[in-house]
Amino acid sequence: MNLHTETSGNGSREICFIHGFSQTGKSWTTAAQAIGDSTNTFIDAPNHGDSQNVSLSLHETGDEIADIAFGKVLVGYSMGARMALHAAIQHPYAMTGLVLISGTPGIEDDSERAARVKADEELASHIESIGTAAFIQEWIRQPLFAKSKFSEEEIQDRCRNTATSLAASLRTCGTGQQDSLWSLLPEINIPVLLICGVRDEKFSEIAKRMNQLIPHSTLRVLDKAGHNAHLDQPEAFAQAVNWWLQS
Repeated sequence: MNLHTETSGNGSREICFIHGFSQTGKSWTTAAQAIGDSTNTFIDAPNHGDSQNVSLSLHETGDEIADIAFGKVLVGYSMGARMALHAAIQHPYAMTGLVLISGTPGIEDDSERAARVKADEELASHIESIGTAAFIQEWIRQPLFAKSKFSEEEIQDRCRNTATSLAASLRTCGTGQQDSLWSLLPEINIPVLLICGVRDEKFSEIAKRMNQLIPHSTLRVLDKAGHNAHLDQPEAFAQAVNWWLQS
């Protein structure tokens, strides 16, 4: 096992968390605590946090995550949701359940995917030129995160990631590097909870379509939340997860 993990709690429900781009496993602390009665494993994704020395493709990441999350419910956000989806498709019976927050099965059109690869490369070069601290300030001010609040503690945690590691993440695990998994969604047989924020129109539409294609899936749209849904509304997120786990 190459990816860094940390575990907390001693509850009866085993849950594994994988974060979004430029975050670390520590970003889950508040949301995970609100779930309750859980033993939580937090993964630092490749090229992030204490896994900055590990660079893996999305397929390799899926294998690693499935190994770490074996027998657990796997929760992924944004980039982490894409990684979690790979884990679930590559290892159908490894996890007992899957929670995907603001995730996508990838870009279907080849030309659009090629354009995204180019855009990810340009962003990677930009990060390398301006450094992590300046990039994080740009990143959190995107329209994607409008009305979201970022604490100084979270910003500092993101700044643990080096410009080199974040650039490497885009080049190996960016959305452009992801094969389209849309056609494989009907093959997912474990229970799936899809979560999105009502303000995040793009990913809300993606979640609705995924909900139609994944057989045992449930969709929850959180009010007063955007792309960062679980951090915008951690209590509502926890309530949705608790309800789903109990059902």
